[in-house]
Amino acid sequence: MTILSQNGKGGLSRWIEYALDFLMGLALVLTLTLRWSIPAVTHHSPGEAGLWYEKYLAVLVLSGVMAILILWQARGIMHIINKGNPFVTEMVRRLRIIGVECLVLAAFYFLSIFMVTRFFMVVVFVTFSVVGLILFVFGEIFRQAIRYKEENDMTI
Repeated sequence: MTILSQNGKGGLSRWIEYALDFLMGLALVLTLTLRWSIPAVTHHSPGEAGLWYEKYLAVLVLSGVMAILILWQARGIMHIINKGNPFVTEMVRRLRIIGVECLVLAAFYFLSIFMVTRFFMVVVFVTFSVVGLILFVFGEIFRQAIRYKEENDMTI
């Protein structure tokens, strides 16, 4: 027996689904507590000169919301895999949605570079741009695999 069960209903894939649930909850808690954690971590308070608190808050709130949305779609993908048939149009749709969410986040970080001039903003922008585009490639691979599977099913 492999670590991933034959139909995906147990083993590693089930644990990944649980981990995604945990990460969604953690992202929600972290996003909701930004009001208190930003001053503790950055030593910036609301209304200070330069508005650093407000800038960090805007960047991190949007990042948290997008992380939750991305994790939600990833959990949906794992649910599809755990049902045992990943070659469905729902998989393609979810991959494309995550791709769009990554590109939205990348665009936001690109714009944020001009407000919060930090090197990590460039790194996050590039990372989410690449990941977003790769997800579109995977979506297209799955779309073509579904088409080949449907053709093969009709042949048999």
